[in-house]
Amino acid sequence: MKLHLVRHATASDVAPNDAERELTREGREEARIAGTALAELDVRVSYVLSSPLVRARQTAEIISEALKVRDDVALLYELANNASTTSLLKALRPYASCGEILLVGHMPSLSEHLAVLIGAPNGRGFPLGKAGVACIELAHLRTGAGQLRWLMRQKQLQEISKR
Repeated sequence: MKLHLVRHATASDVAPNDAERELTREGREEARIAGTALAELDVRVSYVLSSPLVRARQTAEIISEALKVRDDVALLYELANNASTTSLLKALRPYASCGEILLVGHMPSLSEHLAVLIGAPNGRGFPLGKAGVACIELAHLRTGAGQLRWLMRQKQLQEISKR
């Protein structure tokens, strides 16, 4: 199974609360670029799962549309910050037989999940910028069992989306 971890795109700093922050125009463009680049890379996800926060959900919906995913974006509370990787893996069990899944969340949790999944000591070496994407391949849904296949920042995704 492949997990594509995506950090939400740029969001407004103006909102009634943190959970309701929406993507800016720039953020919508970043998400579109990420989706186009993933499509260009022939990423074929079965499901798109997102943190319930508005900015993550909007990022997920834009990427899902670019990838022509049939099902609606599903919300996964374990993709919000401060959830453990163990709880995330438990939430992903129903998707274990899927080939590829896209997960949209937040920093620093995404880097921490990435590190735990590949057996790295911490997430500091895996900075995901806004709308950045990392691909992890897992034979089994358990900590330390994954291999980081690639990690791309927005600039790299822009180059791919121009093809």
